[in-house]
Amino acid sequence: MVTTPAVLDAMSCVCRVGVENVSDFRTVLKAVFTTRVEEYGPFDRLFQEFWLNPALRIQNSVDISSPEDSESGQPQQKDEVFPAEASVSDSQEMEAWNARPLVMYSPREVLRETDFKDVPEFQDYRMARLIRELLRPFLRSTRIRKRPIVSGPAPNFRKLLRKNIQYGGEIYELPALKPRRRIRRLVFLCDVSGSMNPYLAFMLRFIRELQAVPAKVETFVFATRLHRVTQVLTRDPFAVALEKIGRTVKDWAGGTRIGSCLEEFTSYNGGALLGPSTIVLIFSDGWDRGDRVLLEREMIKIHRRAYRVLWINPLLGGSLYEPTCRGMKTALAHVDWFLPGHNVVSLERLAWTLRGLM
Repeated sequence: MVTTPAVLDAMSCVCRVGVENVSDFRTVLKAVFTTRVEEYGPFDRLFQEFWLNPALRIQNSVDISSPEDSESGQPQQKDEVFPAEASVSDSQEMEAWNARPLVMYSPREVLRETDFKDVPEFQDYRMARLIRELLRPFLRSTRIRKRPIVSGPAPNFRKLLRKNIQYGGEIYELPALKPRRRIRRLVFLCDVSGSMNPYLAFMLRFIRELQAVPAKVETFVFATRLHRVTQVLTRDPFAVALEKIGRTVKDWAGGTRIGSCLEEFTSYNGGALLGPSTIVLIFSDGWDRGDRVLLEREMIKIHRRAYRVLWINPLLGGSLYEPTCRGMKTALAHVDWFLPGHNVVSLERLAWTLRGLM
């Protein structure tokens, strides 16, 4: 009998081992699903039939008939049962199975690498679930970690014993521990101009899910002016929040003046939000119609006062992309991390980058 925990264990192991090597794949499933020596033979036979000999499995499924047909004496119309599409012959199907016997389809994996601008509307709920799952390890409660230093009030006993063995147990060195820097605030500045519209809903959903971290999350959107939307994202359901933001932000899907919006942020919010425990994340493609000198000046201010500055550009996911536009070229010199933001895989990379910084 196969239990649900055994199925979950098997899925977890297969995710780590993979399905490319048939021997490893078989060994993992055999270790999970068999508990006695007597089960080894039936397992090997079923594995061979299901995974490596699809023709036998299809034949067995066709031979199965209902009891009602057998009792009535009606002839079995096996020729009318087609295991594949009518346009595909048996030989073509066998060639496909023999070429890639372990190919498996998963819409979740396909969606992970799909560009946000190509995601159909009926797949939005799947994307929301993927974003929530990729942040699950990141949102676990974390303890305050410490880093070693030469001296301090909290001794590092493990290192103390190890280093003083060379002196015969006499204590000559006193290594200590010091708490690591604790990031207390994340500030998102999201571009809502027309060129960013296909990506914005997914980034705002990512930010909403990220609000469960121990740090405080502040969110602003900008195009030609700056708007604070933290309370809307925190209080309302996501669909309602997105509709409210689109209705209240008058410059939504318009042009972009990044420099003037950053100046508004540093002038009115920088004093309270910028500091050595703040990470600033700017989500924009860098297309700017404003003053280049103003943009560079404000980027210097933010980079100097914040702990780290991350720029997330959805166009960076393209293989031929180069940051040649005026705004992106100006800001790039004052950015610590330059990351893509065009699909779920890039958001996962962003989450792990934040986890490393925090």
